[in-house]
This record gives sequence, C-alpha cells and structure tokens, in this order.
Amino acid sequence: MRKGISTCVGMIGGLVLLIVGFFGPWYVIDMTGILGADYHAGLFLTRMELQAQGQGIFLSMGYAEVKNYAQNIPMNMESFAVIDTAFFLTVLALVTAVLAIFFMGAFVFEKGKPKTMKYGGGLLAFLTFLLTLVPALYFMNTEFVKNSNGFWLKLSIFGMTVTGGPGYAWYLMLVVAGISVICAVAILLKKIPSADSSAEKTVPPAP
Repeated sequence: MRKGISTCVGMIGGLVLLIVGFFGPWYVIDMTGILGADYHAGLFLTRMELQAQGQGIFLSMGYAEVKNYAQNIPMNMESFAVIDTAFFLTVLALVTAVLAIFFMGAFVFEKGKPKTMKYGGGLLAFLTFLLTLVPALYFMNTEFVKNSNGFWLKLSIFGMTVTGGPGYAWYLMLVVAGISVICAVAILLKKIPSADSSAEKTVPPAP
C-alpha cells in the first residue's frame, strides 16, 4: 500500500461535507414586524422554506412555485437563476469528488497504473475545488431582496425589518473547496516508487 491514505480519507470527509452542504440552506432571511410575528426563510438549492415563529406556520415549496409568489413580493427574480446555476455546479462537484476518491483509492491500494491514478485523482480533486468555490463566490453576487445593500443585507420594507446572510451550507462549500485543493496538492506531491526499487524490496537476501 502506498502512502496517501490520509489524503484519500480527507477527500472522503470533504465529500461528506459537500453532501451536507447540498441539502442545507445556502441563504437565510429573517423578517420581523409583520403582524407581530417573526418570519424565517431558508433558501436551499432545491427548495425554499418559510416558517412563522409563534404561529405554527411552516411552508416548503420548489422554486417553480416560489417564482409565482415572488411576483407579488419585493424579491429579485434574477436570484433564482443564480440558485439554478449553483445547483448544477454543486451536482458536478459531487461527481468529481466521488471520482477523485476512486482514483486516489486506486493509487493508494496500488490498483491500475499508478501515474494515471495519481494525476487523475489530483486533477479531479482540483476540479472539485473549482466547482465548490465558484458557486459560493457567484452566490455572493446576487441580492435576494430588491434595493438591498449586498449579500449581507439589512433594510426596512413596508414597516418590516429584513436581515439576510449566508446559511451554514454556503460556508461548508468554502470548507470543501479548501479540503479539495489541499488533497489535490498532497496527492500530486506523492512520489511513485520506481519499478527497480520495488523489485529490490521484494527480492529476498542471498544466503
């Protein structure tokens, strides 16, 4: 077994965090001052959840349905295109992460051509880095509420106070990006034992 098991394990950990980030909230919006209730909205890659604290109201809907309601509230419709793009990039990141683990595992357990497995794992891990970092940064260029001041927002609309910021899933994407690039560099720096040195280790000493 070649050295590099820790790199493979690190990439597996990154994949687990990526899966959690895929299903978690990327952005959260809190609204207060509406009929004495506090509203909490979470924007996921596949749906939007709305909860009214103190009133027992909880709604979960897909973005096709959300777009119909968003016509009547001060939301930026272009934000939904950003979510769609982040969704597809994250799906690609999941694919490249799984393939990177496969190639790294093959290199560690000496399956296939070592050079191909090594560089394949490194390249796929680097692609995972790009496919997690790019959507996270791209997500920052949107404003979910019209007339807001940026990604971290705080404003008043129709007598209610609206605050918003990234959810834990967005931060996990940055963590996964960091893990992926570290694993990519680590596997690429691993030396492949030469055939001669391997043969020398397997030949028993002369009596």
